[in-house]
Amino acid sequence: MLNRRRHGFTLIELMVTLAVAGVLLVGAIPLVREWLMNLEIRNAAESIASGLSKARSEAVKRNQPVMFSLVSSTSAGTLDADCQLSPRSASWVVSLEDPSGACDRPAGVGGVKEDKPRLLDKHASGDGSPSVVVGVYDASCSNSTGATQVSFNGYGRMNDDPEPMRCIVVRHPRSDTTHTLRVMVGTGGTVRTCDPAVTDRDDPRTCIPT
Repeated sequence: MLNRRRHGFTLIELMVTLAVAGVLLVGAIPLVREWLMNLEIRNAAESIASGLSKARSEAVKRNQPVMFSLVSSTSAGTLDADCQLSPRSASWVVSLEDPSGACDRPAGVGGVKEDKPRLLDKHASGDGSPSVVVGVYDASCSNSTGATQVSFNGYGRMNDDPEPMRCIVVRHPRSDTTHTLRVMVGTGGTVRTCDPAVTDRDDPRTCIPT
């Protein structure tokens, strides 16, 4: 009679496999957490850059000043009537007038003068980047200004009043190891996102002036 061997894991082999998997999982958790935080930072930076570009293009199209504002949001993913200008929020509004206290208005329909602040576009930071914070700095990105708005004229250039935002730094408050990203606004109104960790001048991601 043939001796047929049964194939499969023994209890010891199964325990060793589970132990190794547990160690690998524990080691991977910090990497996954950091990846998610970096993803929030990138989402917020790209959203802010998109809003700034929208404000500039609308100013050129309408041949009139259009304002980009950083505003507070009381709940994740929502802009309501309690919104105020905030230099630390990643939520934003593109409008023809100051949007403070009126961010709940529908965007994209602001053609009637009486319907101020005539919102053209808006974004709440809870959508893809609920935990990030921003800081607003001068053109060198070294001195905090606390500015909350930038206004573009019909030529696509920045107006001097109110004091314009030149450098918006996006970071995650729960980690010192994640990257920060910057959204830079040039004197001519150009908008670009850059990574201060990139030091190669030939790399398009660098913040170093070429």
